[in-house]
Amino acid sequence: MQGDMAMGESDSPEKSLKRTEATIGFGKNRIESLTDGIFAFGMTLLVLGAGYPFAVETLAGRPVSQILMQSVPDIVLYVISFLILATFWVSHHTQFHHIRYIDRTMLWLNIIILMFIAFIPFSSSIAGVFPANPLAAGVLEVHLLLTGLLFHIQWRYATGHHRLVNPNLSPFIIRRGSEVTLIIPALSCIGLVLALFSVPYGLAVYVLVPPLYYLRLKRIQ
Repeated sequence: MQGDMAMGESDSPEKSLKRTEATIGFGKNRIESLTDGIFAFGMTLLVLGAGYPFAVETLAGRPVSQILMQSVPDIVLYVISFLILATFWVSHHTQFHHIRYIDRTMLWLNIIILMFIAFIPFSSSIAGVFPANPLAAGVLEVHLLLTGLLFHIQWRYATGHHRLVNPNLSPFIIRRGSEVTLIIPALSCIGLVLALFSVPYGLAVYVLVPPLYYLRLKRIQ
C-alpha cells in the first residue's frame, strides 16, 4: 500500500495532465471560438469586397443604371460566396455538435480547414474580377471542392470507429453526415464542367447548396 501511495505521490501534475489528454483528448471550446472568428473574418472580407466593385474615380458622370447593371455579377457572386461560407459554418457547427472532444490530428485538420475558409474571399474576388473567364471560375470551383473534401475527411476521421464521437452515435447519422459533406464537392465537379461552356451556369449551381444542406442536415441535428 505504501508503494502504491509513493507511486501516486511521484506523479507530477504535468504527467497527470498528459495522461488525461491521451485518454480523453482536448476540449473543443477554444477551437470552436477560433472557428467562429475565422468565419466572421471571411464574411466581413466578402462584404468589404462587395462594397465598391469599381474604383470611385471611374464612377463620376456614369448613369446609375449602368453602374448597377455592371455590378450585378459582383453582387450575385457575393451572395453565393456568403451563402457558401454560411453553409460551411452550419456544417462545422453540426459536426462539432456530435464530436465530444478533439485529438491532435483533429486539431490540425480543423486548422487546415480554417486556412481554406479564410482564403474563400480571395478566390471569390478572382472570379468576380474576371466574370467571363473559365480559369478564374475554376480557381473558385477547385477551392470549394478541396474545402468540402476536407470537411468530409474531418467527419470521417472523427466518426471512424467512433473515435471522437459518442460510442452510441447511430450509423445512420454518421452516414448522413458523410453524404452532407459531399454536397459541395459534387456541385463543384458539376460547376467545373459547366464553366467550360458558360461561367455563369458553372457558378449558379451553388445556389442549390443551402436547400440541399437544409434537407439533409435536418435529419441528423
